[in-house]
Amino acid sequence: MKITRQALQQIHAHLESGYPNEACGVLLGKDGVVTEGAPATNERTDSAHNRYLITYAQKDIQNDADRRGLEVIGYYHSHPDVPARPSQFDLEHAIPWPGISYLIVSVCKGKAVESNSWRLRDDRSAFDQEPVEISA
Repeated sequence: MKITRQALQQIHAHLESGYPNEACGVLLGKDGVVTEGAPATNERTDSAHNRYLITYAQKDIQNDADRRGLEVIGYYHSHPDVPARPSQFDLEHAIPWPGISYLIVSVCKGKAVESNSWRLRDDRSAFDQEPVEISA
């Protein structure tokens, strides 16, 4: 996954502000490069500290991206105080769109410490890690 330094910093700030709960959003960009994160409200009310849900904001974010000529490149969320690896819950609830990246950021004690990106296999059996390439 390619992402601008500014977009990654913006996403980190959003996820840090959500600590100690999971925070989430949508990766937007053009030509396969993430240029911004569109923050969404974590709609989970039962276990927001270790789960996230985006439903209501998805349509608005998609419409805004379309108006501005941007693409949905993927999704991002935080893992408070645990590694930036997909959980079984993440696997079971991943959106099976081809080519979508899932950026997971480990936020420990309120600070983003690790960012990893993942792609869901076509058979939905697992995620494969993909390199995160930061551009100017």
